[in-house]
Amino acid sequence: MENKEYLAALAGCEKKYDSLYRGAAAAFGLSDCSMWVLYYLQSAEEPLSQQDLIELMLFPKQTINSAVAGLAKNGYVTLEMIPNTKNRKRILLTDEGRAFAERTVLRMIHAEERAVSEMSDIKRFVTLYEEFFKHLHNEFEREGLCDAKG
Repeated sequence: MENKEYLAALAGCEKKYDSLYRGAAAAFGLSDCSMWVLYYLQSAEEPLSQQDLIELMLFPKQTINSAVAGLAKNGYVTLEMIPNTKNRKRILLTDEGRAFAERTVLRMIHAEERAVSEMSDIKRFVTLYEEFFKHLHNEFEREGLCDAKG
């Protein structure tokens, strides 16, 4: 296989992943961003702020704020001021939100865990995927296509 074929295969895989998760979000009656907010809240060991979500999810601030506002409107999350901060708020799942997350994103998380357990060399896969990202990021920086984060 030539480099162009590998790149096309990688792009195809990324699109398939996007489609799979977008389909799950639709099945849950959620936007992609709302689904990922619930995913991270359900997975977190401690409460997250909107800033934490921005850093974890790499979505635009306004997109995350809108998703959180929608989840709050539906009664799935509440916002709580973090003491000694200017305007930071924790996002907490309500009882209804926890029940909804269990019916939706927790099922997805369990499916992901089962899929990983079926892979013969997940550690190598992750290592190679991270290595590719590092090299691609460096090349994008060289071309002036991204900032220095990564």
